[in-house]
Amino acid sequence: MAMPPQLARANRRHSRHSEPRPTVELMPAICITDLRDAIPRNYGTNIYSSPFRYPQIRHLRLSYRSIEIVDHHDRSQVFGIQWIPTYFGKHRAIFVCSTCRCGALRLFAHHGTYACRHCHRAQYLSQKQKTASRKRLAACKLRLELGGSPDIHELIPSRPKWTRRRTYQRIRHQIQALEAEAKQTRFRKEIDIRTFAYHL
Repeated sequence: MAMPPQLARANRRHSRHSEPRPTVELMPAICITDLRDAIPRNYGTNIYSSPFRYPQIRHLRLSYRSIEIVDHHDRSQVFGIQWIPTYFGKHRAIFVCSTCRCGALRLFAHHGTYACRHCHRAQYLSQKQKTASRKRLAACKLRLELGGSPDIHELIPSRPKWTRRRTYQRIRHQIQALEAEAKQTRFRKEIDIRTFAYHL
């Protein structure tokens, strides 16, 4: 006897979503803005290697129209590079995801495979938290932007050298407002410090 179509769809849906969706903040990523100066502006090829920034890969082979990612197991993945006009000067480079053919500023690695965030079905950590937890997370990230610690119980870091005073005051007020609401909630556990590993 054939399986009813409702049961078949339920089994397919369960197998497709049996693995939890990955978290963006916990995934190694390659950002196109970090490679802006390494992309050749002619028909040549440039080999880029940064073990401190990208310890999960051996090197990147960059050309004007493509990027090849080679990891430590000699696995190679190739993605396109598209130049889009900004109408405020030079063109801006973006990745072209080889899976969905859409543009992306960052390529994320999941089980050693690189793709855009949508192809990995990745979620931001804030999408998995409640309102108070999201405000605490936002305050932590703003503290990191000022060069301080993500701990909301420490003093707000002083103004960085190259930050405008007005910008610093705005960020400082945002941190104070977010933390004032977050501190009203008693959290059962602290934020996983690995969340900020790729945010620095």
